[in-house]
Amino acid sequence: MTTTQPRATIDLEARSITRTVRVAAGPDAVWRAISEPEHVAGWFGDGCETDDGGPLVAGSRGRLHFDGYGWFGFEVTRAEPGRLLAYRWGQSPDEPERMTEAEFTLRPDGDGTYLTVHETGFTGATEDDVRAALDGNREGWDGELDELVEYIESRTW
Repeated sequence: MTTTQPRATIDLEARSITRTVRVAAGPDAVWRAISEPEHVAGWFGDGCETDDGGPLVAGSRGRLHFDGYGWFGFEVTRAEPGRLLAYRWGQSPDEPERMTEAEFTLRPDGDGTYLTVHETGFTGATEDDVRAALDGNREGWDGELDELVEYIESRTW
């Protein structure tokens, strides 16, 4: 059973968001849930596609779909299976300055795994724009990572 997880935090000066959750499953299950498109689509938005149809690996590109928001392109910048996955993503790949980087770090913990998401690179014309983007994505990570924990813990891996 899932316990209450800490909420995401914002570092306004660093223009970043961080959230750590504990999943009652090993790193292999968590890795599959964050790197295999069919599993990503089960908790992060409602669609995930890679250009080559395979898992998220360093250099792969694809897109994520969020109902009501549309498609967001991504490019995996780093992948160390079972330990770290990072990608740049955003709604406008033609404007790379508007993309952020989300880094997922896995840390084994007995019969579970701590997963930390750290998103950086928020920009805006004004500080209010940056704050609005941070607030929106903080709320997003709170909901999405709660869904991830439920998704993983409700399956046999």
